[in-house]
Formats: sequence, C-alpha cells, structure tokens
Amino acid sequence: MNERNDETRKEAEQIDLYGLLADYLRVLSRMWLWVVLLAAVGGILFFIRDYTSWSPRYTASSVFTVSISSDTQNSSGASSFYASSTADQMEKTFPYILTSGVLSRRAAAEMGQDHLSGTINASAEPNTNLFTMSVTDSDAQRAYDTLQAVIKCYPEVAEVIVGRTSLSLLDESGVPVSPDNPRNSQEAMKKGAAAGAVVGLAWTLFVMLSRRTVRRKNDIPRYINVKCLGEIPQVSLKKRSRKGRQVLNITDEKINGDFLESIRLIRNKVEYSVAKNNQKVIMVTSALAGEGKSTVAVNLALSMAQNGKRVVLMDCDLRHPSDREILRLPEGDGLHEVLKGEADIQDVLMDKKKMDLGKGMDFYFVPGGKAVADGSKLLDSKQMQSIIDALKKSVDYIILDSAPIGILTDAGILAQYADSAVCIVKKDYARADSIMEGMEELADGHVHVIGGVLNGV
Repeated sequence: MNERNDETRKEAEQIDLYGLLADYLRVLSRMWLWVVLLAAVGGILFFIRDYTSWSPRYTASSVFTVSISSDTQNSSGASSFYASSTADQMEKTFPYILTSGVLSRRAAAEMGQDHLSGTINASAEPNTNLFTMSVTDSDAQRAYDTLQAVIKCYPEVAEVIVGRTSLSLLDESGVPVSPDNPRNSQEAMKKGAAAGAVVGLAWTLFVMLSRRTVRRKNDIPRYINVKCLGEIPQVSLKKRSRKGRQVLNITDEKINGDFLESIRLIRNKVEYSVAKNNQKVIMVTSALAGEGKSTVAVNLALSMAQNGKRVVLMDCDLRHPSDREILRLPEGDGLHEVLKGEADIQDVLMDKKKMDLGKGMDFYFVPGGKAVADGSKLLDSKQMQSIIDALKKSVDYIILDSAPIGILTDAGILAQYADSAVCIVKKDYARADSIMEGMEELADGHVHVIGGVLNGV
C-alpha cells in the first residue's frame, strides 16, 4: 500500500514538473521578443567593451645556452652538468632578481627610461643548458628593445647569485609582427549575446514564478479557496460572429464534443449544489474581462434547459452585453431599457420560439439591451428586485451573467439578488490575488460560491 502511495506521489511530482515546463514555455512565448532584445543589447555592449578596452600584447623572446666561466671547468662532462645546473639556478633565482628591482632599474637605465613598462619572464629546459627569456609589452618594438636591454644586463646582475656565466644566443623572435591577443570582436559579441539571452531567460523564469495565476485545476482550491467545478477546453472555431469574435453555443450541431461534455459536467455539479441548498438565482462572474464568463453563462443556462429545467438567462453586464451575440440574435431592447422605464419586461423577454430553439427546452432570455457607461445605478433599484422576484416564481433557475467582479462595482451590486455564484477563471490570465478579492466581495454579500471553472485549458 505504501509503495503504491509513493508511486502516486512520484507521478504527481512528474506531472507538476511537466506543468511548470509548459508554463515556462507559455510565458516564454509571450516574452521571446524581450529575450532577443536583451541578447542583442548584450552583444552590442560586449562589442563596445572589447573595442574600447582591447590592448595588444606583443612578446619578444630569445633562446640561449648558458656557459660557465673557463676558470670553473674541470672536464667536458662536469662543464655540461654545471651549465645545466646553472640554467636551472638562473630560472629559480629569476623571480627574486626581478623582485629586487636591480635588473629592472639597470635595463631601464640602459634604455634611457625611468622604468620598464613590459613584463619579463624566464624559463629553463629541464636537464639542459637552454634558457629562454621573453618580454611582453603593448608595443612590439619596445618589447624587443626591452628584451635586448635585459639580456645585456642580466649576466652581471645574476653573477652575485649563480657565479660568472655567459649567454650564447641560439634563436630570437625579432620584433613581434602580430599580437598575442588578436582582436576578436565577433567572439565578444557571441559571449554578450549569450549573456543577454541568459538574463532574458532568467527574467522569464522570475516572471513565471512571481506572477501567481491559476494554471491548472488544482490551483483553484489552492489559490482562491473554492473547489473546481470543471475544466473547459480551448476551442478554435472558423465560424465567427458579426463582430469578429468566436462564439460557442451548445445548440450548434457542430459544437466540439469535449466542450459540450465539460459544460454538462459543470451543469451537474451546479444543479446538485443549488438543489441541495434550495437556491434559484445563480450569478456567473469572473475577476477580469475576457475570461469567457458570458460564454459559460449562456451555455450553462442552455444545458440546464436541455436537462429539463425551466431556466431564464439575464444579461446583466449592461456595460458590455454580449449574450445576444453568443445566441446569434439580432440587436434590440433589453434589461437596460426595462430598468430605465422605456420598455416592459414582457416585451424584451424572449422564449424558445423567438430564439428558434429546439422543442422540449424551457429556456427564456432577457438581453442586456443598449450598452450603458454605468449600469450600477440601474441594477441597484427596486425595479430590478421586482423583476428577479417575479421570475423566481415561474422558473426553476435564474442565471445572471454579471460584469467582472474584479474591476467593476456592478457585480457587487448584482450579488444582492443572487443565492450562489460561479467564478470563471481563464487559465494563466488573472492574478490569484485579484480573483481572491472578488471572492471576498461575494462573501461579504453573503453569496454562496459554488466553485470555480477553469476556462481555456
């Protein structure tokens, strides 16, 4: 049993990692232009730095054989051994001679300068009397001249430590023709572009982790403390409405099967909750505009009617009424005109015959009417209350398509007429704290939040 639980836990962790990767790629798809821009900026900055800070280094070198004074030669073998030992000794003592400053001062005086600008190095080949001396400087001619001055002064300075020696030149580089560090602006640009791209990718990761949105169904109870009623898939349609936006309607024979099934599952859970709590008025809202609340509200009401319930849908988003469009109905008067006293509710209330719906559906619709800049005053009225009370007597359920609760006061006012609410959450869209603020506003209005629906999966 424990082994099975461990396997389940591991699978959940893997799925979560896949989800994080998918979330990162989704954020990256929106921020890729910034990554490219940062890579370009990095390449330019590194190019400028390389161009302005580059300083050439030239190395002049000479190879010598080290010979001892004739006064100390006993035999050819001894002479060879002594010369080799002397070369090793010269290499070991060279750093100390340089540190003392004696050689540098004498070489600088030989060149008629106050000090040497180059770097002097020396090395000996093991078990031989070969000795290499080199000078590195930013000027090729100065590097060579410094080397000649050091060669001239070195035996005299070293005599105190290793004895009398002589250097026989075997080979020299002459005046260096090309620098040791040739300018490579292309390589600098590549490094800068790579650094900029890394910064951009890291920034993308930070944005993904810091922008806490609802990305999967488990995030709904975790972030906004309500249960998830279901997931609605992202559906792409070729057919669009007159205004150019895609509309989904479950009465369409060509509707996507996954979309239809998801609406039915959500309907069953909503009906179970409201029946259990003896509720009739259900408000459908979202934190922000563009999360698909109107599409869900219309199709939830249609699905309830298909399930044998007597349902009325009211488009209460008076600022942006869109339910007519989803139901593919022509423009006309609606709730706005009724609340202003310009029309009667019986004149704007549409039944299945007016909407050309199939038989067996007790579905009624109150459209929003003409858009208004501020619908809060119209919604907060005795007339609105009387309309709700009258409809409650003749139908099983009233679905109120509300304005977004996170940005407008209309939803908070409409909540006084609702018994329960369903919150539509678009995947990776609104911030979790914005959704929570809306849920708190509903809670303050004593509205029972049935749960959240994750849209656009």
